[in-house]
Amino acid sequence: METHKTKVCIVGSGPAAHTAAIYAARAELTPLLFEGWMANDIAPGGQLTTTTDVENFPGFPDGILGVDLVAKFRKQSERFGTKIFTETVNKVDFSSKPFKLFTNTRTVLADAVIVSTGAVAKRLSFAGSGEGAGGFWNRGISACAVCDGAAPIFRDKPLVVIGGGDSAMEEANFLTKYGSKVYIIHRRDTFRASKIMQKRALSNPKIEVILNGSVVEAYGDENGKGVLGGLKVKNVVTGDVSDLKASGLFFAIGHEPATKFLDGQLELDEDGYVVTKPGTTKTSVAGVFAAGDVQDKKYRQAISAAGTGCMAALDAEHYLQEIGSQKVELGQVVRATPLTVYNGASTSTPFTVYNGVSTSTPFTVDNGETTGRRETRCKWSPAEDVVLINAWLNTDKYIIVATDQRASSFWKRIAAYYSSSPAAASLPKRESSHCKQRWQKINDSVCKFVECYDHALRQRTSGQSEDDVVQVAYQFYFDDCKKRFTLEHAWRKLRHSQKWYSYISKCSKSSGSSKRAKLDEGGTFSSSSNTKSNVEEHAMVARPIGVKSSKGEGENVVTKTTNEENVVTTKTTNEERESNSRSRLENLWALNEKDIAERNKLSRIELLRSLLGKTEKLSEKEETLKNKLIDEML
Repeated sequence: METHKTKVCIVGSGPAAHTAAIYAARAELTPLLFEGWMANDIAPGGQLTTTTDVENFPGFPDGILGVDLVAKFRKQSERFGTKIFTETVNKVDFSSKPFKLFTNTRTVLADAVIVSTGAVAKRLSFAGSGEGAGGFWNRGISACAVCDGAAPIFRDKPLVVIGGGDSAMEEANFLTKYGSKVYIIHRRDTFRASKIMQKRALSNPKIEVILNGSVVEAYGDENGKGVLGGLKVKNVVTGDVSDLKASGLFFAIGHEPATKFLDGQLELDEDGYVVTKPGTTKTSVAGVFAAGDVQDKKYRQAISAAGTGCMAALDAEHYLQEIGSQKVELGQVVRATPLTVYNGASTSTPFTVYNGVSTSTPFTVDNGETTGRRETRCKWSPAEDVVLINAWLNTDKYIIVATDQRASSFWKRIAAYYSSSPAAASLPKRESSHCKQRWQKINDSVCKFVECYDHALRQRTSGQSEDDVVQVAYQFYFDDCKKRFTLEHAWRKLRHSQKWYSYISKCSKSSGSSKRAKLDEGGTFSSSSNTKSNVEEHAMVARPIGVKSSKGEGENVVTKTTNEENVVTTKTTNEERESNSRSRLENLWALNEKDIAERNKLSRIELLRSLLGKTEKLSEKEETLKNKLIDEML
């Protein structure tokens, strides 16, 4: 058995699974995907591989074959780094973490799991119901009226629905839009559908009911086109067989979700579907998520499955961010990695973690000093970033009190503001050093992204939306920094802040080399940098000529001239750098103001359009506003 370790493991092969894989891979979670091998007697790709033309999936105005659509899903997943195995997961263990998944040849250890194994439509078996020679599956027989009902071969033709539940009633009503007549065949004398669904179906003049009926054979059309032409229907009470002309047959006898391999480790409903928390893809086990038809018995569409696949990937990413680096379970015995120190000794004593506190004793290094263990690192969430940014924007340095000008006092006040914020009540406690480090990272990344956004804005073409420009800026950032930009929430918070733009402008002018600039940044000023700055200042300032040096003044003329030239060159370079930075920031601010003005103009146009489109008479205020807007436009 080959063992793999991964952050996210996805089980499934349809639109939900591949959408989850694309989003997880783009989030750099390096997912593994098991698409199965003839799982539930269906090829990798799920129910889409059993249909022909798919005409209701966006992006394909001329339609696309189901197998071709699945092939595109697979190619896109692999493009972003998803590793795909054509093997069936037949066993899982969600009782401990990391989660374990088993195939016939592999074992996977995963921090998070996305189950998207789908559901298989139940079909009846009789002569002509299958695929291949003599069968009419996908040539008049289907299991999804919503997917295939609008096909040309069904329009203005008699159609048949087999079933007696709510799904059969609903699909029969739906097919009346396309068929000339719709028959509901049910093997019993009463329906099990709800009364209101029965009433809707039976009151439709285009629907006819055949009770105590069972289809025993399907045959082709008279023209020999190889499509369905009619059915042989047997009365289960009398045994009589009658002929029914029909160009379409739709099974509506339910679906069977592919959840047997879970062995009851997730909560299922009475029909075997995975139960998820409303509005999310979270299951009864934290860290396990469900997407697609395996948890959806209402819509069962490729596009809705893709949407839940996206949700599952985002839920999994947030879950992994929440647990962070907390890889140690409570009460779990962990063997420490041997640590080699100068005297050759090492520590490898096992220690146990209880509620995040280690019981092992501190170890001693060569100089006899003891070293404690580093606390568990808690990653910053977007909500914490927003609170921190608000704290920075609303905290000013005191001008009069000199002690509060120091960076330590400044960041202590920011940490106090952060802690007292109502939005931080449920968030982890942060020290001033944590706030300072996080702000520096946010500031650096957002400054770089602002430059990328400015560059993308200058290359903007007609027809490009704001989102298109942001996506181009994302690509510029990735190309430049070789990593994804993950602080869009911080950028949107800071982009319209005049204080922040003034701050980065001032930092750019100061070039970040003086003590005052470093304190303005909230940074520290080390003795080494202070010494270096003093040396540079002494090198640039000419010292008075003493008695002894005046005697050799003539000998030092050449040296003095050279020093003066170096000083002038250095000043010129600094001035050019400051000028370039200043002009770049001024351009950024001008573009920002232009963007705001453009948005205001668009909102006014939209308001005028809504006023002009009203059918009822405008009020006096609305009439005045309309005339004012028209005058502005002209």
